[in-house]
Amino acid sequence: MAVAKRDLGRTGLQVTTLGYGAMELRGAPRGRDITDEQAEIILNKVLDSGINYIDTSIDYGLSEERIGRYISHRRAEYYLASKCGCLVGAPPAPRGQKGVTRLHARQCRGGSRTKSCPDED
Repeated sequence: MAVAKRDLGRTGLQVTTLGYGAMELRGAPRGRDITDEQAEIILNKVLDSGINYIDTSIDYGLSEERIGRYISHRRAEYYLASKCGCLVGAPPAPRGQKGVTRLHARQCRGGSRTKSCPDED
């Protein structure tokens, strides 16, 4: 049985209505302990099941690295969403500044791509 798909906004991308939230791949101490072997099995099963939308974040510890290590060779099969609102290790925002700056969003995107899509330019 195929997983239903729908348009992602006005991007023209067809993403599955069921996505995979990769937070569980972050491992201990903030999540349950998960081995690299388990992470590899989970990620490949996600793609094998037809899911093409994977959600991750810079705040998910090892998640992005494991995505890059175990399924980057299948990159054409999925879309990767990475949140960047988690200001990991950043100093507090100046008084009156709300949200994430454009610079921070670009830095998060660059870090996420380096970890989860190591073969892309």
